[in-house]
Amino acid sequence: MIYEDTRQQEGKHDTKHEWFERHGIELVRKKLDFGDYMVDGSNVSVDTKSGIAELAMDVGRDHDRFVREIERASEAGYRLVILVECGAPYRSVEDVAKWTNVACRRCDYYRRLICDPAAGGRCKKYKRKPMRGTTVSKIVQSIAREHGCRFEFVHPAHAAMRICELLGVSYERQQRII
Repeated sequence: MIYEDTRQQEGKHDTKHEWFERHGIELVRKKLDFGDYMVDGSNVSVDTKSGIAELAMDVGRDHDRFVREIERASEAGYRLVILVECGAPYRSVEDVAKWTNVACRRCDYYRRLICDPAAGGRCKKYKRKPMRGTTVSKIVQSIAREHGCRFEFVHPAHAAMRICELLGVSYERQQRII
């Protein structure tokens, strides 16, 4: 049985929920003090991020709240693993340095090569400096080093399986029918 935090938004984790169900994992929603998933008898808690944009927000604008959550886990004797659900080419913290902010990718100035905040400048449209992948990567490495948490990157289709592995939960293996 895996506990899922009640603050996880309904409908946004259907892929994981379906995987858990298909593999015989009971999921129980309950308020957790830190992280999104945990089990009885384990000292690991898994906090999921829906992508690098959410990770950037947590280590940037919400930095203090995010660090407090990591510290709460540590004080309770847990190691927090932050599982970032994203696809290729992001497989490690170092790969995050290649990331371009979503706001920039959607911006006409960026697409027309008039503006490149990733090169260190300010955004021509919003007159601010968006969070760059290199900055996110450095902050994540610093948080991991200073607070003892771990960051992992996984394709969204494999997130539920990785949660089970991190928490030490056995699951029914599906046989392929050919």
